[in-house]
Amino acid sequence: MGANRLVALLGAFALAGSACAVDGLDEGDFSSTTSNLDITKFVHPSLAAAERTEIVRQYDALDPSNLVPRGLLEDAIVFFHVNRTNIPKSKRFVVVDLSKFSGLDRFWMVDTEDGSVEAHKTSHGDGSDPDHDGYANTFSNVSGSNMSSLGFYLTGEIYDGSHPHSMKLDGLTPDGSPNGMANTNARSRAIVVHEAWYVNDDNDMKQGRSNGCPALDADIEVSVVDRIHDGSLMYIAKSALAEPVGRAVCGDTVCDGDENEDSCASDCGAPVVEPPPVEPESGGCSSTRSSGSFALALGLLGLCVRRRRRR
Repeated sequence: MGANRLVALLGAFALAGSACAVDGLDEGDFSSTTSNLDITKFVHPSLAAAERTEIVRQYDALDPSNLVPRGLLEDAIVFFHVNRTNIPKSKRFVVVDLSKFSGLDRFWMVDTEDGSVEAHKTSHGDGSDPDHDGYANTFSNVSGSNMSSLGFYLTGEIYDGSHPHSMKLDGLTPDGSPNGMANTNARSRAIVVHEAWYVNDDNDMKQGRSNGCPALDADIEVSVVDRIHDGSLMYIAKSALAEPVGRAVCGDTVCDGDENEDSCASDCGAPVVEPPPVEPESGGCSSTRSSGSFALALGLLGLCVRRRRRR
């Protein structure tokens, strides 16, 4: 780590880490700017457990190392699947778990093609963590709250504002949604993904706080943003919307998920083919019946011969 960055980090912790160059400096521009993408077509699915399971099992190859909290991953999978025709970039989506301590990895970028997961640290708003203990406790969709907002987002454009190479976000989750989620004012509040000197992937202590933005380590922000801007799904939450259904289980008699004949023969093995029943031969009795009838005829003939001899 460079000397300048170390000094900045030590200074941040000495000042309780409540630093993020004021996002409000960009707020005027944001309030007059709308998304280049149509965000009105997104729906928040409310599915029965069986429907949710059917969707989730189609994505069993994601996160093979189980890095992402399972409930949040499944929430993102279901939303992604149901709205997939409205998501311009489907190669990756992001899950953020703000129930976790800020010194832990809690920003995961999931590759939907190879299943891999990239983990990073991220900030939360100082309004969500006023005592700066490293945990976000309260959330808001209101401008000036300096709180993080929970819900589903669609990533927007890259721009240079009070932070270089920042990425706008459009909130897709209206007020009144489950689990206290609401983020439709994200763009007007200038809630963006940006680099921050007070977030460090190599630091396991609590990170600095933003004014509500999910800020990233300056060393990785460009790489991450360049892969997800302009139309990728992002999900920021604190608890799952439904009980996790989990991956496919071998032995449940259902061949689904990543199961195949090699990995789970009991569910996906070749079906046992019963031999067809013996059909009678056309125009007469079966061979079995013919043999029986012949034996019966011989028996009757013998009986008749014995009777004649007795006479």
